[in-house]
Amino acid sequence: MELVIAGGGTGGHLYPGLAVAAAVRKVDPEAKVTFYGTRRGIESRVVPGTGYQIKYISAKGFLRKSKTEKIFSPLWMAAGVLQSLFYMTRNRPDVVLGTGGYVSAPPVMAAWILRIPISLLALDVLPSQAVRFLARFAEEIYGGFPDCSSHLDKSSRVIFTGNPIRPEIGNIPREKGIERFDLDGNKKTILIFGGSQGAHSINVSMLEALKRLDQNGKLKDLQVIFQTGENDQGQVSEKVRQYPAGIKVLAYIDQMPYALATADLVISRSGAGVSETLACGLPSILVPLPYAASNHQEYNARSLEQAGAAMMILDKDVNGKILADSITGILFNRERYNMMTIASRSLARPGAADKIADNIIRMAGK
Repeated sequence: MELVIAGGGTGGHLYPGLAVAAAVRKVDPEAKVTFYGTRRGIESRVVPGTGYQIKYISAKGFLRKSKTEKIFSPLWMAAGVLQSLFYMTRNRPDVVLGTGGYVSAPPVMAAWILRIPISLLALDVLPSQAVRFLARFAEEIYGGFPDCSSHLDKSSRVIFTGNPIRPEIGNIPREKGIERFDLDGNKKTILIFGGSQGAHSINVSMLEALKRLDQNGKLKDLQVIFQTGENDQGQVSEKVRQYPAGIKVLAYIDQMPYALATADLVISRSGAGVSETLACGLPSILVPLPYAASNHQEYNARSLEQAGAAMMILDKDVNGKILADSITGILFNRERYNMMTIASRSLARPGAADKIADNIIRMAGK
């Protein structure tokens, strides 16, 4: 079987694809899996190290662009479709899986032209504009949240699977994570990450929260894995030196499964990556990206908050006091912490990648 996985740009659109690729290979070790992505996205750095082939196409987003960029976006899209057609006519895949986002659009449209079966991942409560547009071409859409089908055309075949996650997520002992990050196994660990680029508003607010936690005596019982992005790493590293050891500042976390294994609480944005937090049964404080396409991150955060698995703070409201109070109210309140943990685990769908892989293999055999 030959499978093309189209998507990338961010980790949220790449790692679910990698999870499906691993699940397909588990069932069919001889399956050929090829990724289509751009040279600018995270996929150009990550995919070559996984052993999968990657083919590069032209693609640029349309949202939040200048008028000039919007004029040229269709041209980039057309170039990406032509490049995808060239690749697929030379090596025709049995199925094309789009992971959402603008990178997936050209290969999916090329697959439709060539009458190759198409499936899509709808990773958010409110599916991305790309998924909503491409849904008309897809035979199956795999929903990450139960409510996502209500935002798609009624004719779309949506199967609620949960979001696919990497197989090692939730399966690494805490001791291994503690060892990997050189932390103290007797302290509570806060994991902060704002996506591959970091989140400046979270970084600034967390620095103030650390100050407050130090002043109220709670910081001595805590340790932090603090992913800042490259732009803020230097500033954050300098400011946390005043506190006791146990605050690890990183531009990017390459070993996220180990970081999650170590964590007791996650503070993050609320893209599709929240599924990995749920798989580990972790409570979270979610700060949705305010300019995410169609505000989909707020939809995700509200869904998890209503289920009791997370607390949501809007980006315009986040500050050090709110974060410090929220951290204290969750980590130092055993009853609330346990209830959030139970809710988080109840929302997890650890078998999602396997279910999607089975469907794709079935589709390829039609």
